[in-house]
Amino acid sequence: MILFLAQESRQIVRQVVTYNTEITWIVAVLVVIWLAVFFIQKYRRAKSFRRVPKNKNYKNLNKIIKIKDELSAIWLRKGESNKIHAIGIGKLAPGEFCIQIFINNSNEKMFENPPSDQIPNEYRGIPLVLIQMPQASFLAQENYFADFSAEEYKNLIRGEQAVITGGISGANTNLNGEVGTIGYFVRRKSMFPNRRKEVYLLSNSHVFADLRKEIVDEHDLILQPSPGESANSRPIAELTNFAHPKLENDVNEANFVDAAIAKLFRQQTHKTLIPMIGAIKGFAEKKTVEIGEISRKFGRTTGYTAGKIFSIYLDIWIKYDRTGQSSFFKNQFLVEPDKPNYEKFVEKGDSGSLLVDGENYASGLIFAGANGNLAEQKTSENVKQINNYGVANPMSDVLSKLKIELDI
Repeated sequence: MILFLAQESRQIVRQVVTYNTEITWIVAVLVVIWLAVFFIQKYRRAKSFRRVPKNKNYKNLNKIIKIKDELSAIWLRKGESNKIHAIGIGKLAPGEFCIQIFINNSNEKMFENPPSDQIPNEYRGIPLVLIQMPQASFLAQENYFADFSAEEYKNLIRGEQAVITGGISGANTNLNGEVGTIGYFVRRKSMFPNRRKEVYLLSNSHVFADLRKEIVDEHDLILQPSPGESANSRPIAELTNFAHPKLENDVNEANFVDAAIAKLFRQQTHKTLIPMIGAIKGFAEKKTVEIGEISRKFGRTTGYTAGKIFSIYLDIWIKYDRTGQSSFFKNQFLVEPDKPNYEKFVEKGDSGSLLVDGENYASGLIFAGANGNLAEQKTSENVKQINNYGVANPMSDVLSKLKIELDI
């Protein structure tokens, strides 16, 4: 009897173990299928957001980038030259890349330490082009009020908006007297559907964050319009995450993005569009952005302006006017205005504006620029000039750094 019961017990245990094993395998298979579907949908969704690349010789471009990086590591490091403040990649003619050397004044000595104080005509077989332009600075501005004649235009950009869109005034409540631009709307990448439903505002770190602090706290609210505007402001979002740009860094510890996101309050009405541009279709990967392609933006100060990409993979020193410090950024875009239609591409207060191509794909996030007076400076015949330009983080780098996607 005892032996019989023991055999029955063992049989029951085997059945339970077999049953549990089968359940475990079924659950495991279902989990694998769910994960496969999730990642396939994620890949397809991400691919649908990307602009279809045009024909481009990436192998040749990668070679130029390496040579440009080599020059930047030498000529842009601290103490090497007070005249060279940026190095980028441009074109002399269709298909012919060159390396652009951006300087303050072509009539002054290039380097602090001879033996050589001249820029050669080429380096490793690649043409070097001298370009005179004023040094860039961050575009958030304290107490900046331009005199616009059209009151409706002024109110559109700087007034209180019942429905939040891209391109309007907004900034961190702690930035007393400063103004900036709300760029567009994004969502955080997540495996959880509820989290993906949350909407976030995108702008620069120096617009949405108080850079005197290293972390986000409960006092980091985003006001619309910016606290520096004459109109009444109210909080519409709370700062969630930002890439803190390093100040007084050097070429070996470069910044790549100046970007931040803020969670939009649920009760706040918004619409995914930019005035005079419309809804954004997706984004262009950094390597697909072409020199000379159309670029547009709508910002708090200058509203709608158009231009074209003048430099890609630009390494540049940016001045932070509020503190007098400088910051080194790597692999940016330089945008020149479409003259004579637009004398300036950006102005103080346009920080955070979305850079958009001619087909409504976001290519970058405006964070710096300059409008200096070059007319009084005489240059030699072989030195070009550029002014009234904007500098943008590549959008693909912004999305990757903050682990976000555009709200399409």
